[in-house]
Amino acid sequence: MKKPFLLRPAAALAAAVLLLAGCGGGGGDGPSATPGVPPGGSASYAEVPGDPQSCTVDRQKKFVRAYLDEVYLWYDEIPAVDPARYSTASDYFDALLVRTPDATGRPKDRFSAAIPTAESLDLSVLRDGTPGDVIKNHDATNPVPVVRVDTSPGGRRVGYIQFNDHETGAQDHLIDAFRQMKTAGVQDLVLDLRRNSGGFLYVALAAASMITGPAAEGQVFERLRYNAKRQALTDASVLRFSSRAQFTERDYPAGTQLPQLGLPRVFILTSGSTCSASESIINALRGINIKVITIGTTTCGKPYGFTRKDNCGIAYFPIEFQGTNAKGFGDYQGGFRPVCQIQDTGATPGGGSDQLLKGAHTYADRDACPAGTATGVQSAAVPILGEERPGRRFTGRLLLPQQQAPR
Repeated sequence: MKKPFLLRPAAALAAAVLLLAGCGGGGGDGPSATPGVPPGGSASYAEVPGDPQSCTVDRQKKFVRAYLDEVYLWYDEIPAVDPARYSTASDYFDALLVRTPDATGRPKDRFSAAIPTAESLDLSVLRDGTPGDVIKNHDATNPVPVVRVDTSPGGRRVGYIQFNDHETGAQDHLIDAFRQMKTAGVQDLVLDLRRNSGGFLYVALAAASMITGPAAEGQVFERLRYNAKRQALTDASVLRFSSRAQFTERDYPAGTQLPQLGLPRVFILTSGSTCSASESIINALRGINIKVITIGTTTCGKPYGFTRKDNCGIAYFPIEFQGTNAKGFGDYQGGFRPVCQIQDTGATPGGGSDQLLKGAHTYADRDACPAGTATGVQSAAVPILGEERPGRRFTGRLLLPQQQAPR
């Protein structure tokens, strides 16, 4: 799954068949009108009047308003704006987003986006639980470029996995990496997510499941909460830890036994680019009482996700759900502050001068942060507020394979 420019996104939901990339054309299935409904009001987006292939600006704006009213997580907080003031559907979409402050003081929705389909994610509709573009993108990039077993200064076997992207094909690479860790009998694991801005949740689920052991079987990885109109989808959208792959990629089909390490703790290297599906790994493991020692700087703060919907050459990504862990926690809009705060100096990740990796080795040996880096933050799942990060709006998780529920 290729990300556009630097405004990357990514990720997914749970179960078996999904509507990831939506319908194209005019975004509607027919010309039926709903009398008495204001433009885009509470009509289904599939009932917007006009030729389904019509891409007049007026009809596009009606589609946008109706679609948000149906799927947007905060549909009941959408501001009242005059569509006539906006010359494009994308501008109108942006004006409808909820910008009221959240608990961090930042706009509640700083992630939804509308971008040209030519610049958007290259995603196919998921069929039979399999990402449709897995073959095409499997070898385009290596989302797990470094896999190594080190010996800490104190003599512990510490595995290191650099994991950069929850793209399709990443699950295959992660299974290979964790098999190497298991064969080596690592005593600790460092999962480097400092450059990982998110992706498919099924990949995050597989990664977290391989860190754990049999005791995690069937426990909640993440629950997805949709708006009140979509309660059936909320009820159906629970991802659970498993010892077997739950989704098929090219090399390893669903049902493949995962190499589980059964670790009571894990070191995760973080930065402001650690976002969305990456944060789900942190939150989910803490939800089942795995000790997560984060090392680096505060993560991006995106407990939300979306699916893609195409209409008239524009790919829309409105926030649709919020994820929570087994303890019901999902309010980390300010990001997760690190347990050990260490600035990345720009050295090669995993290299000899990597200060974050050195910090993890120190903690592995001494069970404490390097001197002067401890923040006092525990690894429990508690709300932690971070700092503003301007310029990072379209980052995070899309939706993944899920049991298709009635809509």
